[in-house]
Amino acid sequence: MNSRIMLALVAMLAPAALSAQSNADLQKQIEQLKVQLKAVEEKAAAAQEIDTRLVKVETKVAGDNIQWGGDLRTRFESSKWTFKPYQQFMGFAQSAGAPAGSLPPGYPYPFMALTQQVPGQDYTNAVQWSTRLRLKMGITINEHAKIMGRLTMYKVHGGADVPVFNGSPNTVSNSFNDAKVPGTDVLRVERASLVYDFPVGILSIGRQNTSDGPPFEVREGGERQATPQALAVNALVDGIGFKFQLDKLGLPEGTLLGICYGVGYESGFGGGGNVKANAAPVGFNFTNVNWTAQGPNAAAATMQVNNIGPLKDSTVLGVMYDMPLLFQLGESVQSANFYLGFNRFGNMTDIPYGSTNNFPVPAMPGMGGMPSTQYVTATNNLGDMDQWTATWKHKIGDTFTYFASYGHIKSNPNGKMSQYGAYWTFPANMGGTQQLAGFGGLLGDATHSQTASAYYVGMRWDPIQTLGFGVEFNHGSPRWFTYSPATGEATEKLGTRGDVWEGYIHWQFAKNAAFRLGYLDYKYTHAFSGWHISPGPAMPGQSWEDAYDLSKNPMLQYGFPAAVKTTYASIEVKF
Repeated sequence: MNSRIMLALVAMLAPAALSAQSNADLQKQIEQLKVQLKAVEEKAAAAQEIDTRLVKVETKVAGDNIQWGGDLRTRFESSKWTFKPYQQFMGFAQSAGAPAGSLPPGYPYPFMALTQQVPGQDYTNAVQWSTRLRLKMGITINEHAKIMGRLTMYKVHGGADVPVFNGSPNTVSNSFNDAKVPGTDVLRVERASLVYDFPVGILSIGRQNTSDGPPFEVREGGERQATPQALAVNALVDGIGFKFQLDKLGLPEGTLLGICYGVGYESGFGGGGNVKANAAPVGFNFTNVNWTAQGPNAAAATMQVNNIGPLKDSTVLGVMYDMPLLFQLGESVQSANFYLGFNRFGNMTDIPYGSTNNFPVPAMPGMGGMPSTQYVTATNNLGDMDQWTATWKHKIGDTFTYFASYGHIKSNPNGKMSQYGAYWTFPANMGGTQQLAGFGGLLGDATHSQTASAYYVGMRWDPIQTLGFGVEFNHGSPRWFTYSPATGEATEKLGTRGDVWEGYIHWQFAKNAAFRLGYLDYKYTHAFSGWHISPGPAMPGQSWEDAYDLSKNPMLQYGFPAAVKTTYASIEVKF
């Protein structure tokens, strides 16, 4: 019986004992898990710390691998523009009903030109401020490859984001000039290219260093900034180039022979439209403009929309030769550079794709101008143009540098003209709608080859290391054109048809900081400076040179200045 009682007690106490043992084991396992979890957390924290350190190291390495630099310029300008008398072209009206005496006897045409005599006048902009920021960057990929870039912000204080077209190419914002002509406060890509060093030469692909070329570095007091000569190309160009190093053939060290190819207008997707053929407003049709008691009813003019294309891509193919020289005359060390270049501009269009307003017909009372803002586009391929340039730069010792550049162009027109202009609708048997006036063809002649030339000379004297004095002069013939829509000035100095004098003082008053004071004096002889196109003479038998001589009261759609005088002062900081 006692045994039975003992067995009963054991049976009753066994679950409690087992429960106590299970709780102890569970608590032990929990404590072990806590230890393991703490170890895992410590390992994770260590891994995170290592990862954070690696990120910092990689970021530092990447940052160290990108070399940054640049400059900031704040500039004050005071300008005076002088316009000589000219006839403002206003469009056309029906000849029937014209005021008595306004047409010669027996006048045979159903239309007549409307013009308004504009007297000589001066415009003054006494105060204008601008700021330009340029960020340069270089990234080393490996021992042979690197990426070179420059971002630019350039704007007039309080200036408009979209320019008002005034007849100058600089007042059409496009990808060739948007980083160099004052615009918005946006950083724009001026240069972005992959540079690869081969044993025989250097390859460059992307947005090329084609602005501020030699001899602009003399005025700036720095190193050469671009491949092409300033008198040849001073624009933002996308393409590919290769420079052969000729010093391995026994020529002076640094001698190069370069070949480049770029696209000026992409006629397909991404260019002036989404397809090769489209339509665009190109001006006004004046057929319905008749005479009233108050004069011609300009409001009857209608917008002219034309079919555009198919167009071809416009391209540039260039060859350049650079030869540096180092020699001694007496006790003075002499350094010189000789540059020679040739460019073939193929399938040139009348205008690149860009934005502006007041184009292609100025705003007029009762009629208005074109919609604002407009996106203008090329309307025709006009032909080819050949360009030759040569520059000699000579530095005598450490104090005196002079240079001389020469340029020559020859047009090869294909018979076509820009479609921008004024239109009239004739009866179907007389050809229907036709262009009566417009922007014209290459160098003002759509059917015959024309030539023009220019030269550019200057000197700089640095009596001490921190002070420089410079004088420059350039001259362009009546039809002169150079591909320089991005000179960084309100007017295109090297595209001038006429004469330009510039004098300046450059004083480095502190490390990487300088003050510049200068004066520019433009004297234009003919209209359409900076343009590769222009209309032909309006009168039969008249030469182009007489028709658009600014001293002979020419008929113009936009007024072109006869003189511009600008005084400027700037603070320039490099970093």
